[in-house]
Amino acid sequence: MKTTRIIILTAICAVASITALIAKPIAGPKGGRIVTQTSPHVEFLVGKDRIVTVSFYDDALKSTPIANRIVTAIAEAKSGKTRLDFIEKDGALVSGKPLPDGDGYTIVLQVRDSDGARPKNYRIVFHDEVCAECKRAEYACICEGEDAHKH
Repeated sequence: MKTTRIIILTAICAVASITALIAKPIAGPKGGRIVTQTSPHVEFLVGKDRIVTVSFYDDALKSTPIANRIVTAIAEAKSGKTRLDFIEKDGALVSGKPLPDGDGYTIVLQVRDSDGARPKNYRIVFHDEVCAECKRAEYACICEGEDAHKH
């Protein structure tokens, strides 16, 4: 009986893991990248001026209040690390300064549900060029498969 339970639990975990790995990226309503698979969804968007906007959505991708959430980001560009702090503006959080120049670097986005809450970290490889298929910036591309685009 115990062995059967272990086999069933192992099978359920395997199916859940595979489903999470092959989940198609969600298109951000503003054209950015949704970094979460569950609600509240977090959209990471880089504007033409390289200012970052972070927005929050429910399961239906309807905007939700920022509430007490705290967001910071660290851009790990070739020129060095740059910390971005965010301020509330028009129902979203907007960085106080732009991303550093360049392309092909990692951005670590840290989201806390409130002051003192455990942070959730999301890594984004920043590529600003536009995807030929989905017409979105590469960092926000929703084309399927990791090998869809080589940089």
